Amino acid sequence: MILLTQKTYAEVHEQTTMNTNERILFIRSLPGYPGSRSNLYEVYMEPYFFVIGMKAVVEMKALGKDGSPIEGPRGSLTLEQQVDGVKINGTIMGLSPGIHGFHVHEKGDLREGCDSAGPHFNPYMVNHGAPNDPLRHVGDLGNIEVGPDGVAQINGMDHYLSLVGVRGAIGRALVIHAKPDDFGRGGTEESIKTGSAGARLACGIIGFS
Repeated sequence: MILLTQKTYAEVHEQTTMNTNERILFIRSLPGYPGSRSNLYEVYMEPYFFVIGMKAVVEMKALGKDGSPIEGPRGSLTLEQQVDGVKINGTIMGLSPGIHGFHVHEKGDLREGCDSAGPHFNPYMVNHGAPNDPLRHVGDLGNIEVGPDGVAQINGMDHYLSLVGVRGAIGRALVIHAKPDDFGRGGTEESIKTGSAGARLACGIIGFS
């Protein structure tokens, strides 16, 4: 299962009547960050800049330093755009049982394996955090849990990620790591950058389906 159940922002649903047409507003409240940005409020109403139900796919695999597939974890994931975030579903096989960090990385460049995907996707230039933290990388999806059979069934929602726009994931890479993500609580420089999640075991480019 995937540990992506809590919302990362305050969401308000407001229904208003205008010319007998009912509209639903989705309001995201993103707290300010000293020296970086003030409090930010995003109001979504139809027509949206994204298409509800838009889908993307990711073929996850282990890659060598030359970008060629090697023996290791593999699987397929589907991402679906919703008004309030992105649904993520799929199955990954061949992982060691336990908890593994799971992130969107900045680049869709896998020519030198998963390492060339760059750092976590972080357009607001803040520290690493947990999925439910008010300030965290857009790419901080938390952890996935792998069963004794080496299989992770991923079925969750991230309310901060989008497929397009400033927080758009299309063309970037999803990466599964060797260790659990400590959500930036480890007390080290690496923790506030990556969650100390370790090596990159499998990755794939996020593309429209």
